[in-house]
Amino acid sequence: MGEESKHCYGCRYYKPYYTKGNVQFDRCEIGLCAKTKTTVEKHGLCENYSCMYYARINRKQAALAALTENINVLSEIKQILEEDDDEAIKELFFNFKKRKG
Repeated sequence: MGEESKHCYGCRYYKPYYTKGNVQFDRCEIGLCAKTKTTVEKHGLCENYSCMYYARINRKQAALAALTENINVLSEIKQILEEDDDEAIKELFFNFKKRKG
């Protein structure tokens, strides 16, 4: 990746400042570097640069992993409830048969 493409505005740590306009908030040419906790220029360069694109991929992978884990937990709960239903039906049938007999 070339040095010219590592501007702060493309960094995962850059959070732009906004000013209130008449109709909307306007993005400023400066922002906060969350890594160094300092105000930086949008087109500035620094050694803490980290590509924003990779951060998005990691968040997506983390979300998919969490969803997969939750689906597995729900499947386990479903199985437990189904087994409980089967046992309850058998017990009800046994008690009904016992009363008739």
